[in-house]
Amino acid sequence: METIVQQLLNGLTVGGIYALIALGYTMVYGIIKLINFAHGDIFMVGAFVGLLAVNLIADSFIVAVLAAVVFCGFLGIFVEKVAYRPLRENSPKVVITSALGLMLIILLAVFARGDVAGIVSSGTFWIGAVLILAVMFWLIRGRVSGRNKNGNSRINALISAIGMSIVISNMVMLLNGPQREVYPRLLPDYSFSAGPFHISALQLFIIAVSFVLMYLLYYIVHKTKTGLAMRAVSHNLNAARLMGINPDRIISFTFLIGSCLAAVAGVLVGTYYNIADPNVGMMYGLKAFVAAVLGGIGSIPGAVVGGIVLGVAEVMGVAFISPSFRDAIAFGILIFILIVKPTGLFGTKMKEKV
Repeated sequence: METIVQQLLNGLTVGGIYALIALGYTMVYGIIKLINFAHGDIFMVGAFVGLLAVNLIADSFIVAVLAAVVFCGFLGIFVEKVAYRPLRENSPKVVITSALGLMLIILLAVFARGDVAGIVSSGTFWIGAVLILAVMFWLIRGRVSGRNKNGNSRINALISAIGMSIVISNMVMLLNGPQREVYPRLLPDYSFSAGPFHISALQLFIIAVSFVLMYLLYYIVHKTKTGLAMRAVSHNLNAARLMGINPDRIISFTFLIGSCLAAVAGVLVGTYYNIADPNVGMMYGLKAFVAAVLGGIGSIPGAVVGGIVLGVAEVMGVAFISPSFRDAIAFGILIFILIVKPTGLFGTKMKEKV
């Protein structure tokens, strides 16, 4: 019994972190019916920005969280404007301009390696850049100006999100290197006993922060005018536009809120495990996606319950089966829920006109 209670506490800690990340997935899907596969990398960036703030400003958890939230909030808006909004616009010129601009940024980042002035003055770089951009322009223009003139295909947005995920993760490795970084101990990690049980104050703090942020999100969505606008856009984007709501602003706000929650989760993970890994975003992002699907993608309570259930199941599997089954449990749950109840625990079937 002592082991079970201790593992339940560990599962709630991990599940709270999964739930914070899963909320970003489920909110974006609820608004635009698309999966933001760059969300896990935003979580990873939050951990590194928090570490950078601690090293440059002050050795404080509050400083780390504030820096991560501000930076990742803007990063989330940037992802929405670059990877998603151009594919919702009517003009192919917006898609072409966005893709070419992002390509130029990537070329500068990859080839400059900190010496932007030197690479800009290099004729070889510009010849290669012009050739690459010309080929991209030709490919994108032919694709967007064809049958899918509006560029609003879901597969296009999915590929764009995956591309943005690769860009973000590789940018972090380009700037920091592929190695792990040691996270400082930002919170006192002491334990106290309650009878036969030993409880970690750090775990209780992470659980408390997770649930407070979940309640804050619930309050924003259900008790504010912005939340009402979010629900209206989620229900019917065109009808919300006719009612005077700016859907682009609401969608950007949704990405902002989801990215801020992921940033806090990144700092909590760094504090809990004392490491920041540039490769951690993919695995945590996939598991949070599993949690969102388990609870019912698009449902905020479902993301919370799915995250907690996944965290508890994963920790119990590690404790009573084998640590090598940690990832297999998560994706086994995904396969099971897709076979038995594809809409998830809290999901509902949607009727669409065809």
